[in-house]
Amino acid sequence: SNCLILRVRMPISDDLSHRNFITKIVKYERVVNIPNSMTVMYEMLPASLAMAKKGLAGVYNFCNPGVISHNECLDLYTKYIDPTYTYKNFSLEDQAKVLKAGRSNNELDATKLLRDLPEGIKINDIKTAVELCMQRMQKNLTEEFGPLPDSLPKEVRK
Repeated sequence: SNCLILRVRMPISDDLSHRNFITKIVKYERVVNIPNSMTVMYEMLPASLAMAKKGLAGVYNFCNPGVISHNECLDLYTKYIDPTYTYKNFSLEDQAKVLKAGRSNNELDATKLLRDLPEGIKINDIKTAVELCMQRMQKNLTEEFGPLPDSLPKEVRK
């Protein structure tokens, strides 16, 4: 087959897009502290173009290697974007009581992706990738809106 299928998981971008996983979870009152696979788009989009150019086909778990928890993501958000931000945890059981649909928490194997990546394409582990993403986000938001956190748009504040 000549089809390339890239399975993205919890996409994270350097901006406040409503599709950005970070933008979504900062609005939640409580989060579950469970590690998951995630995709940092800044690193992965160039990889997707290189993979297509190389003629790769098949299904790939298109996420940065390793896992990161919601708490780790939110701690980085607090460190780089909004030091006044706070959150609370709740258990999977408590989460199930308030959500209409169940959630999956998993680690996708990125071995095939790393093995087949074209030469010169580097993908960081998820913890490094998210920290670098938050550093870029801090720079981008400061340039666009002014000093953080006071200048953050109200849609990302609780």
